[in-house]
Amino acid sequence: MINGDYTIEEPKRSGGKIIRLMVLFLLLLAFCAVIYYFTKINRGSSDTSLEIPISIEKGESGKQIASKLKEEGVINNPKLFLVYTTLNNAADKIQAGTYILDPKMSITEIVDILTAGKVASNEKRITIIEGWNNKQIAGRLTDVTAQDFQTALDQDYEFKFAATAKPFDYEGFLFPDTYQVSRDNQAQSLVEQALKNFEGKITDQMLADIQAKGMNMHDVITLASIIEKEVGRNNVESLSQTDLDEMQRERELVASVFYNRLEIGMPLQSDATVNYVTGRSDRSARTEDLDVESPYNTYAVKGLPPSPIGNPGVGAIRAAIYPVQSDYLYFLNKVSGEAVFSKTLEEHNSNKAKYL
Repeated sequence: MINGDYTIEEPKRSGGKIIRLMVLFLLLLAFCAVIYYFTKINRGSSDTSLEIPISIEKGESGKQIASKLKEEGVINNPKLFLVYTTLNNAADKIQAGTYILDPKMSITEIVDILTAGKVASNEKRITIIEGWNNKQIAGRLTDVTAQDFQTALDQDYEFKFAATAKPFDYEGFLFPDTYQVSRDNQAQSLVEQALKNFEGKITDQMLADIQAKGMNMHDVITLASIIEKEVGRNNVESLSQTDLDEMQRERELVASVFYNRLEIGMPLQSDATVNYVTGRSDRSARTEDLDVESPYNTYAVKGLPPSPIGNPGVGAIRAAIYPVQSDYLYFLNKVSGEAVFSKTLEEHNSNKAKYL
């Protein structure tokens, strides 16, 4: 109102500013919630991969499924799972069945699998690495106990070399390869296929050459298992064909060293056989382990150990049958894994000082 020369100002309104701040705050909060939501649903609950079988029953609610996934360790946040399935109208589309899920899977991946009905295959891929012994193989089998694997090893199989191999639980005769095995009978399926594969790798010519050397299959595979553990290079995945060819040459030279020692009655002195007793996985044995009392301690006992110490690949087996001729009695492995050979102890000690 104007009255003469005086102006009366209306009071300032601060309510609008407060409302705008509140709206801005809520928008920021909503933005953070959206970022959190999309980050969480697209990230697994763990960085560790693990196959977990999950059975979804017909008629189970989204809440029941979320709770089951949480209990089995597939997801961390069942509420987030429920929000995602609700927003995407997916809860009613989840199909009954048995699935193989993984904590590394995101919620989006898990829901895609469940709604698409991608039930678990009854088969599984299992890889046996060259040199692994039976205990190591058993340790890599999921949903299979050590006793289950031992039960499989106790079975009778139609195997050409059963008389030689079975007394030692087929150690050395489970051929390293990748196999498709039944999930319901992993251990027995794996053993059966690995033995059959072994038979296929041993040719009639190889058998004739073994007999011509005055040896038997048990001795050859025992020696091959030692060669397999003694020879190797680091960074195997990056090896060229030239490196692989050199490794095979090294296997044949290592075989010659062992044959030369056997011929003159010299102990094999293989660190690999000592580590078989102690359970160590290093290439070299510890000094304090070299006196361990065992027929597998080839530092203390002359000749071959009683049985194979692992399951060799075809390269090591061929090296045991077809060693090169040499005068070498010693060898060592550089840090890189490359083998260095010598004829005398003096030369061997010099190589130790140079390369180790």
